[in-house]
Amino acid sequence: MNRARSYLMCQCIQPWRATGLLLGLIGLIAFPAFADEKPGMPDLCQDEQTCLPTSTANVIVWFGLHGYPKLIVSGDSKADGYIHTVHSIMAATDARFDWGTREDMVTVGIKKYIQQAGYDCDVEYRGLSKTPFTQDWLKQNDDPNKGFILLLNYCHYNQGNNTFTDAINAGHAITLVNAESNMILVHDPAHQDDETGRKILTPEVLTSGTYESGRDSAPVAGLLLLSGSLLEAPPDAGVILTGAVCITMHPAGDAIGASSSGQPIGTNNIASNVNPPSSSPPAAPVSTSASWAMWLFDLLFKK
Repeated sequence: MNRARSYLMCQCIQPWRATGLLLGLIGLIAFPAFADEKPGMPDLCQDEQTCLPTSTANVIVWFGLHGYPKLIVSGDSKADGYIHTVHSIMAATDARFDWGTREDMVTVGIKKYIQQAGYDCDVEYRGLSKTPFTQDWLKQNDDPNKGFILLLNYCHYNQGNNTFTDAINAGHAITLVNAESNMILVHDPAHQDDETGRKILTPEVLTSGTYESGRDSAPVAGLLLLSGSLLEAPPDAGVILTGAVCITMHPAGDAIGASSSGQPIGTNNIASNVNPPSSSPPAAPVSTSASWAMWLFDLLFKK
């Protein structure tokens, strides 16, 4: 398995300013609302290789506005608080502006962030090389206590041997807003701050084939080919949904405590098929309650 499997990176580099973290009002005008979608789902804009923490922040902020307020980090303004929230998720998932997010830190990092805020949750990944993925699973997004981050890869297809291979050495993450059998509505963080990330995708369920990446291969049956709104795919390449992460929030009354060291209790862990490059040390953890630490983090890394 190569670096594309161990890291989630976005192909495009986007400028990130505070205005880019406001809700995607343009998208709400450009696309109609669907009956089962989560109303008011944020449409935050990523900075460089931060598609995973930004897509996660969309879901986290939505939960924060619907019964779990401590998930949103405080700031001088709403947009400033959302910036701090993205940065805290980056710290919890060891995400970096240049490398993206390690796959083995996605679920454990998201759960760590939520537990440090004082809530309990389940964070589950299904997809390539792990628990089998089925399209019906995405319908659980209708549950107000659940939210999904979709994981994508850009791929070439070889009809002769029914295989998919990486088109570029990068993956991407987007936020699920609504899922139907013939339509998936998402917020894609790879957009300029004056654009919308709201996109309608058409899914095609794969029934056979394998994904080849380096020395590894995995069956793709049950995964989805996506078409419709542009997803910044390279020329002559397709977009495949390789899996999804589901966050299930437990009732706020079931909030958990933290250990004396300040670390969350009972975090899960998942194993990647490779070790991360030694040149990519994880980011230092940042407490969601330490405003001075967030200020320092912003000072060092915010563009």
